[in-house]
Amino acid sequence: MTESGNRGEFYVPRKELAQAIAERLSLDPLMGSPSGLMLAAPRRTGKSTFLRRDLLPVLRARGDHPVLVDLWSDRKADPGQLIADALAAEIAAMPSPVERAARALPIKAITIGGLRAEIGGVAEGRSLTLTDALLEIGARAKSDVVFLIDEAQQAVTTEAGLDAMFALKAARDAMNQRPEGARLFVLCTGSNRDGLAGLLSTNQQPFYGARVEDFPTLGRPYVEALVAAINPRLAEDNKLDPEDVAAAFRLLGHRPEKLVEVVQQHAAWLPGSAGLKRTLQERADELRARVWDQYGSDFDGLTVLQRAVLEVLIRDGSDFAPFHEKTVQRIAGIAGRKTSAQAVQKALDALRDKQLVWRPGRGRYALEDPDMRDWLLARMAQG
Repeated sequence: MTESGNRGEFYVPRKELAQAIAERLSLDPLMGSPSGLMLAAPRRTGKSTFLRRDLLPVLRARGDHPVLVDLWSDRKADPGQLIADALAAEIAAMPSPVERAARALPIKAITIGGLRAEIGGVAEGRSLTLTDALLEIGARAKSDVVFLIDEAQQAVTTEAGLDAMFALKAARDAMNQRPEGARLFVLCTGSNRDGLAGLLSTNQQPFYGARVEDFPTLGRPYVEALVAAINPRLAEDNKLDPEDVAAAFRLLGHRPEKLVEVVQQHAAWLPGSAGLKRTLQERADELRARVWDQYGSDFDGLTVLQRAVLEVLIRDGSDFAPFHEKTVQRIAGIAGRKTSAQAVQKALDALRDKQLVWRPGRGRYALEDPDMRDWLLARMAQG
């Protein structure tokens, strides 16, 4: 049931969930998600691993052709460029039928707005739009195409990224409304629920009509598999109780890497489940701190002004208006010194460079990791 991953992580397959999500990627009027499936889950809860190790094999087994792009694979690249590169690489890996090659020039590049992705080894040829590229992939694969975008909220941070999402919607409509040929289904996942909502919140957004749903986190089956794998190696008086491990998992925000750390510590150095139970009863905040430690390190490395900007952003949420006179005054009061809209802009740019804040649109800013809000509010409550 379990195996080690490429980086040695403890991995529990979720084939039933993969089957259920795959079934949603259809034109079925009752069970399908023709407008696109949007799934949100906190960072480091196993979402990306699930896509690669569980969902992709299920899609291939049922005859679909999946294309996966991770918009966090290169944080310095434009999301639109990453999408164009993924399509170019996919086409380059799919040999064109001889009869098609005889009638048309080879494909040299994929273009999305002002961005271009070259296909290596092609000196002269034609360029395809995103829609053309997906039509080409469907024709070559002779099967439906499932386009999966991990951390899709990043697409709204640039004009080219948003253009790519509108082009993806156009491609979906073009492929799914024709009488025959490959269909296109879209799955977007993200660690920022509000960011994903930016793709569908109004009729001016590319995936209006879809809705953001919670991606199921790892649960009791994962806990029981982990305990079953570790307990045979422990002494009888040192074994772990699944109930205690499940309670720890909840405190850790269902983050598997953190749970493995805690279990290893109690198995190796502390008195097994008795020690874990005592930790849960007396030092639950220490477990939670394992998730929050990085936030503290990041926050302590900020300037006074950057901390003040971050605090106001967290308090105001979606109403954050960074350059409004009253907001600038509040930031100045927290920082304990005079400031200006220009200085606030510089602080926001620095927070973006540190990957603590992202910009879902012009003049709009949000936390990169929504869980940091709970951490900072708890810290502020402690004085």
